[in-house]
Amino acid sequence: MSNGTNRWLQPVRDGPTEPGSPGEKQPYHDMNETSADSSTDSGDAWKRWLHKLEFLKEMIVGVDLLVVVIAASVVTFCVNHVGNEWISFISDSKPAIATLGAFYSFALVFRTNICYSRWWEGRVLWGTIIVCTIRMAQQAHLWIKEPVLVKRLSCLAIIFAYCCKAQLRGMGIEDESEDGAKLLRKGVISQEELDMIATQSGWQPYYCIDAMRAAISEGLTAEGKNDEWKKNAAQAAMEETICTLANSIGGCIRVRSTGLPVAYDDILNTTGAIFFTAACLAWAPGAGLYNPFVVLIVYTIVKMIIGVGSDMEDPFGHDESDLPLEKFCEEVDKQITAVDERAKLITFDLAYGPASHIPSERSSSYSTFPNRRGSPLANGDNDVESGQMSSETDRLVPAQS
Repeated sequence: MSNGTNRWLQPVRDGPTEPGSPGEKQPYHDMNETSADSSTDSGDAWKRWLHKLEFLKEMIVGVDLLVVVIAASVVTFCVNHVGNEWISFISDSKPAIATLGAFYSFALVFRTNICYSRWWEGRVLWGTIIVCTIRMAQQAHLWIKEPVLVKRLSCLAIIFAYCCKAQLRGMGIEDESEDGAKLLRKGVISQEELDMIATQSGWQPYYCIDAMRAAISEGLTAEGKNDEWKKNAAQAAMEETICTLANSIGGCIRVRSTGLPVAYDDILNTTGAIFFTAACLAWAPGAGLYNPFVVLIVYTIVKMIIGVGSDMEDPFGHDESDLPLEKFCEEVDKQITAVDERAKLITFDLAYGPASHIPSERSSSYSTFPNRRGSPLANGDNDVESGQMSSETDRLVPAQS
């Protein structure tokens, strides 16, 4: 057994942020590192701008731009110098070209909207993962009395978030580009358990879910048979949290695995090719020598829109427009650590608050009925508030003749 078998029992310590993996594996994470040194901050800002420019370069630059310029130049030369009747006829058909452009624009916007919906769904699902992992740690401190199991559940919640990130990027938490080694150094996971997760043939986040259920079952069983209703309520609440985590990672996997229909992109590309060919013919007489540049600019803008949509189609990768999963996991780690530290720092019962602020057991200002001790009614006399009738000697009741 490794020396780090019980490392998850050790407290999680805050340390410097771990850098991302080398190369282009985690460019978003690397470009957003912060430092207290002002010169480092300026250097990081410059790196972020360079990274954005590199992102645009990768999206725009390609052999297709050269093909568009050459094709547009040939078409423009033919329209302005050859003068064939059919070319002139097409160049005069601007209303038809405008209609075709409207259909192409609609298809382009529709595709972008679908890709943005997938990006937004991934964002919402990850928001649910963040909330429920932190809630699991809070519920553990509330319902589980065994400190070892409470710490175990907190560590499993952190491991679950990092396993989700690795799963959605087609990796494993034990891979060099992921955060298994960092969690091992922080004591969140042991080497033995890390190796066990690595050998799983199924989805790694579901190992954490099974381990959470086992820890909850053991923690609630250790409470004995007292307060069965309380144990049942705790188990139901924590099981609901686990089910929400399972549904969230399942939804993220669905978003990543099911892309847009291939036929839709084929139709869009075919429509785009027809549009740019016809538009080049229609714009050639008016634009003249500038026509290739006009076509190139419009083509570049369309290519950028399609590229952004393609990046949003899978929102869990390393592109500039993808979700910052590294920051999500770091925030989960930070907040769960804060929950554990808060439980150690607070010296009073959260249900009652500090002893100096606990109200007195009973005071006259909180009493519904004033203290009647020493009054005539305290000796057993009738009282209207008690539901008894007034006596004949009550001065408010007229005397009977």
